[in-house]
Amino acid sequence: MVSISQTSGVETEEAKAEPDEIALVRYGLVPQVARFGVTAELNEQISRQPGRGCSVVVESERGVELGQLLEVVRKGIVASEASVTGNVVRLATDADQANNSENRRQAELEFFEWQNRIDEWKLQLQIIDMEWTLDRKNVVLYVLNDQDAETTRLALLAAAGGYGVIHVQPVNAEGIEQKSGGGGCGSGGGGCGSGGCGS
Repeated sequence: MVSISQTSGVETEEAKAEPDEIALVRYGLVPQVARFGVTAELNEQISRQPGRGCSVVVESERGVELGQLLEVVRKGIVASEASVTGNVVRLATDADQANNSENRRQAELEFFEWQNRIDEWKLQLQIIDMEWTLDRKNVVLYVLNDQDAETTRLALLAAAGGYGVIHVQPVNAEGIEQKSGGGGCGSGGGGCGSGGCGS
């Protein structure tokens, strides 16, 4: 995945800290499943929710996103040195669900604008969908292509055009193209659950 963003380069002690628990969360419009850190306090809140598949807010490599918690992995199942994509921030609220729905409506309106930009820039790739992160700070463009020079060009041209922080997510016949670093743990199949499990 290509992303254009600015970071300070300073890693905090909190970022280095090993999470209390590891959760598997499905996130993204084109779903993928990855490991996320969970604090013991949040895990206790999650354990009190009925059923499986709570809606949660996660901070991924792309920003703040809505996801569906699949399972909190038991101690010893996932090695402590295994990479995590980010952290579960909280259980999703009704306001998070409403913001996500509004972001989806906005993305549908903007889809053809991005399609036209890609045509104007004469890029050899096809946009298949897009979404805003929950906090509307970043946009994710899903393109039908393997990760190559064209996805990099799209991210650079979008940044140069003043379109904010853009994440270009290649999608192929198998789904999301996974990074070699081990942040993700397989492509998700099917859509996310729509209901929340706590406000």
